[in-house]
Amino acid sequence: MVKYLSKFKNFIYNNELATLNVIFLIWSIFIFSYIFLDGFINSGNLTQGYKLGGDSIFYIDETKNLIEGNSIKLKSRLTFYIALMPFVYFNISLAWFVIFQTIITGLSGFFLYKITFKYTSRFSALICLLLFLFYIPIQIRNFYILTDILFINLSILITYFIFFYKNKFLPIIIVLTISICLLRQNGILYVFSILPAILFYLNYKKKYFFILFYLFLLTVIIFPMQELLSYLSNNANLIDSIFNRGIIYGYSFKTKAICYTNCHSLELLKTSNTSTLLDLFNFYKLNLINLSKLFFYKVFWLLARVRPYYSDLHNLYILIYSLILYPSFLYGFLKRPKNNFAINVVLMFTFFQIVLFGITFVDWSGRFSLYFLPFIMIFSSYGISNFLSFLYKKLLINLN
Repeated sequence: MVKYLSKFKNFIYNNELATLNVIFLIWSIFIFSYIFLDGFINSGNLTQGYKLGGDSIFYIDETKNLIEGNSIKLKSRLTFYIALMPFVYFNISLAWFVIFQTIITGLSGFFLYKITFKYTSRFSALICLLLFLFYIPIQIRNFYILTDILFINLSILITYFIFFYKNKFLPIIIVLTISICLLRQNGILYVFSILPAILFYLNYKKKYFFILFYLFLLTVIIFPMQELLSYLSNNANLIDSIFNRGIIYGYSFKTKAICYTNCHSLELLKTSNTSTLLDLFNFYKLNLINLSKLFFYKVFWLLARVRPYYSDLHNLYILIYSLILYPSFLYGFLKRPKNNFAINVVLMFTFFQIVLFGITFVDWSGRFSLYFLPFIMIFSSYGISNFLSFLYKKLLINLN
């Protein structure tokens, strides 16, 4: 047995291209098979090779408005409309848009492999690739005419170019960052993740003069940034969304239903019909205690990902994946390279996403946690690889 394990290990290490080809071939079959097995997943049935979500028709109509030169209502999805434009304009089946999204996902998987390889080892990178490509909640998003999978892929692509930074990559990083900001409101968090990472880097290099200059620049841009955040929050009508129970604070596994304010006897007081930053500040100040409780409820369910209206098998699958990911993430986090700019960007982006969804939007389908799970997987893969290496060494000792 040890002989076969050693041969398998050597094959993986000495045949990177062949190993990747096998993984991507299996993944392609896995994706293709969903077209025929979609009926086995509740609410997962496809229509002519694609799935329309709650906002899909709205996005398609907005794309038509953009093509016809009419005004659009939700400008924060502009990147998605542009991606849809060729398919809508030439009346191409949206099944081809699914293929487009799937190709980008495969490319992102390869980039995630390269990121993890640079950060840890080839074995860890392969584990990360497997975790990403075969996590059904992520891969099923390829079939939806929604922004989720494109957001996930763009965040991975930006991260790749930051990890392997060269001066010639700067225009690509800028274009991708603008694109993700115009795809979903939370895309601005990538910019906010880069800003503290630069500060950490300058402090590590003891560039104190540059730190002062950098802080001055941040002071200069804080006012236009404040106006931008006010616009995004007001455009999302955030206070109204929270006040009208558009945010989940918990779930009832007894009734298999969504748990609203009556579950926790929490009441919110509305302060304004608009949602600027000042409005938000006053709203949170007035409802601080109750909103703090809601924050911890929502963060728990955001990370747990299980839902009372999922099937037992679905929840079991998520629980097993979570038990694999989170403990191993803690190990990878503790063993991470210190003062690494790209690693700091990834960690800040993950942290900001968790905080944002703790205080803002509804997460009916558990999809918002998918936005940062690929970055969790980078650290988790390192913990898993070390655990498997430990078991392998123990097996060798026992057999010898």
